[in-house]
Amino acid sequence: MLYGSYINDYQAQKLPQPEVIPVTMHPLVFTYKIRFEFAAGLEYATLARGTLAGMALSVNLSTGTTSNEAATILYDCEMRDWGFAAYVNSFGVPGYPNGAYTKGDQIYAVNLEVRMRNGKIKSFDFDVTDQVSKQPHGGVIVVKGLEITDEEGMSGSGAFDVIVNGWGEYEDIIL
Repeated sequence: MLYGSYINDYQAQKLPQPEVIPVTMHPLVFTYKIRFEFAAGLEYATLARGTLAGMALSVNLSTGTTSNEAATILYDCEMRDWGFAAYVNSFGVPGYPNGAYTKGDQIYAVNLEVRMRNGKIKSFDFDVTDQVSKQPHGGVIVVKGLEITDEEGMSGSGAFDVIVNGWGEYEDIIL
């Protein structure tokens, strides 16, 4: 976590006792809880990772205003009974607070890559602009109805191919 406080004008003086200055620390990093809820096929999943695109690239430490530049945040997910969850730290949305914050045309998106038991990876992409725009400094993002079909989950050889070709003739080497 990153907290900040700013005093615009202060004149230091030599005093016999230290001066106490009241300071209120404000958070500059916020947490988004992202929930990926599966409707079917979760039993085929083993690992997941994701991205949250469109978030602020930086924050001004004195004012707490985020830059207008957007960045993509990478994260790992934890498996749950209902799907995958992630806690993503961010500066929030770009250009906030700027005194006249509007949702504008900024797009926010999440991606989820799921590694299945058969070694294959399935990717899901979602537009979460409505959810993030309402929560510029952290909150909960929910994506529901994800599915891995039986065909996707059961196909393949578990990333292990037992057929070995191209080894040539057997050669006995005496040691």
